[in-house]
Amino acid sequence: MKYFWAALILLAFSQCANQTSPGGGPQDKKPPELIESNPSNNQKNFTAKTIELTFDEYIKLKNPDEEVLISPSIGKDVKYTAKKKKVIITTKGEWKENTTYSISFRESIQDITESNPANNLRLAFSTGPTIDSLEVKGRISEIFKEEIPDKITVALYNSDTFNIFKHTPTYFTRANKKGIFSIQNLKPGGYYIYAFDDKNKNLIVESKSERFGFKKDKIELPTNDSLHIELTHVDTRPFKVTSFRSSEKVATLRLNKATTSIKVTPYNRQDFLYYYGSKQDEIVFRSLQEERSRDSVLLDVILTDSLGIRKDTSVYLKYTNSRMSKEKFNVSHSALQYDQEKKTISQSIKFNKLLSGINYDSLFIQIDTTFSQPINNQHITFDTLNLRLSLNVAINKDTIKSAPILFYGQGAFISIEQDSSKAKTETIRILKPEQVGSLAIKVETKEQYYIIELVDRSGKVVYKIFNIKDYIFKNLEPGEYKIRITIDKNNNQQWDVGNYFVRSEPERIIIYKTFDKKTATPVRANWEVGPLVITF
Repeated sequence: MKYFWAALILLAFSQCANQTSPGGGPQDKKPPELIESNPSNNQKNFTAKTIELTFDEYIKLKNPDEEVLISPSIGKDVKYTAKKKKVIITTKGEWKENTTYSISFRESIQDITESNPANNLRLAFSTGPTIDSLEVKGRISEIFKEEIPDKITVALYNSDTFNIFKHTPTYFTRANKKGIFSIQNLKPGGYYIYAFDDKNKNLIVESKSERFGFKKDKIELPTNDSLHIELTHVDTRPFKVTSFRSSEKVATLRLNKATTSIKVTPYNRQDFLYYYGSKQDEIVFRSLQEERSRDSVLLDVILTDSLGIRKDTSVYLKYTNSRMSKEKFNVSHSALQYDQEKKTISQSIKFNKLLSGINYDSLFIQIDTTFSQPINNQHITFDTLNLRLSLNVAINKDTIKSAPILFYGQGAFISIEQDSSKAKTETIRILKPEQVGSLAIKVETKEQYYIIELVDRSGKVVYKIFNIKDYIFKNLEPGEYKIRITIDKNNNQQWDVGNYFVRSEPERIIIYKTFDKKTATPVRANWEVGPLVITF
């Protein structure tokens, strides 16, 4: 019996030694509260390397290396420890003299029972006799997206030679889930601000994979302005040739990023064509000769990206004896479109090989049982660089009794390697007047140049108009539509992505919202919506 009591006492002591969540009882919804800290909030002349916070209950840490933000940064050599009711922060780095530091703990400190995070916990202190108290605040969004981007870093710097793609910022924070941010405890003066998706957490913008946005003008503190930063993804890296491989008939130049335009100038002969490969970071040179010289051809290649940045390079084009396996001839058709107002059909067709010919006898529209309409070269344009064909045909018959059919016969398209395309038929869907609706808009703006796009639920642009204040979008299929406005500052009738290097922001995009803050406007059959008043 005495052994039984000894074992029972030992078990009780072992249970008391472990810090665990109590079982049973009401759910703990109360977050941990800070009782005291060293340094205290807004303390001056602090120089110790250890920071200690004491709470009113047992706590734990969750991802402190990601959640705790110390600004200005003191480096990565920081250790976070949770011990009962205390959090201890130690650093091997040195605090800068006469500097105000701000620590945002976000959701890193939680109670051990229900993981309730401490609410909006911040700590500010100064290593000098004064503490800075100014603030920059605002919100972030992503261009062309309605969802608020998550885990976005917002940063400040004050040097004109600073480069967001090379340098780490002086001050930074992270926007919350609603896209709201605040950088506090700042000195008076001028600052540049930017925001980015810091995926690798190195506080440097990696434009290859990270979204970013910036304000072109310097912010002068103090200010009461609330800023809005819009993110987009644009690769700002300089062009680099990653490989240049050749076979018997084809040579392929691969780049580190996509181009928007190419110009190739040969120095001594031009017995080839060039076009994009599967993506616009790949340029294919195709020989046009069966028998040709093995001498190299020196090419001057001019590349341009979406920022307008240009690179001139030279490559030697030379084919080898190695043979590549023959690639299957792929022909992909976009959705067939019918314009109810203009009575035209249109379609885009993408190829993976150059075409050597089109058999127009195999292309026609069967209007009804008694009438068919031929398709000829006037209805087709071909983009050799992108290997894309555009079809645009006006229906010549006024009265259409049934759904017309677009015929692509067997061998309508012949590749340069003599492949034949397969037969394909598509029904042209023509709605009756009582099956379509319309949407009227009225624009009120002081902007001189702008683009208005009507976008359907799938994201496809149905209509695009320029600098028009009163308009009716007619013959719309029933469904939901969004109205997207681009402030076209330079009147080039396209959205410009902006350029950090010349302090040019992306052109502003606005999504029209109804009075109840909805972006989608329903259109019903045989009904006119509006006019919707669009103010910007």
